[in-house]
Amino acid sequence: MAEDRGDFANEFDLAQFGHMLGAALRLHATAVAYEGQGVLILGSSGAGKSSLALDLMAFGAELICDDAILLEADAEGLTLRAPPERLPMIEAWGIGLLNAGPLVDRAPLALVLYLQDTRQPRLPATCMAMWRGHFARLLSVNARVPQANAVVHALRHGFAPLT
Repeated sequence: MAEDRGDFANEFDLAQFGHMLGAALRLHATAVAYEGQGVLILGSSGAGKSSLALDLMAFGAELICDDAILLEADAEGLTLRAPPERLPMIEAWGIGLLNAGPLVDRAPLALVLYLQDTRQPRLPATCMAMWRGHFARLLSVNARVPQANAVVHALRHGFAPLT
């Protein structure tokens, strides 16, 4: 397991968060797709994965799966896929299970969010999540600070170039 310090090296191996299931990596995570771009939300149990997914869904994201996701690699890159046992619901802490609305079966991985309950730097270093030689931008975010608007903005418009 990765340390929860927020100071990752530039490459963060996603294999440490899951186990192999056939050719896929099964992760305890939540995933949504926003305008065809997959967002993988990692964090410990109770970190706020479902809550952040619900926030992103309020901006128009569609749920791939809450609490379990399959990560696949091919020549095109990394793809998030719903496991066969997916249920069409998402958990809202303190409210209960909700119907998820429109579901998406898969999406190419565009962004990895790693939720932590620690203070994050104002302008963090660029980090990449990787698996099987493919990379996606990694953001280590504080789960207690609203981030959905910034995530949606980044997916729509990208990140500023590094100087």
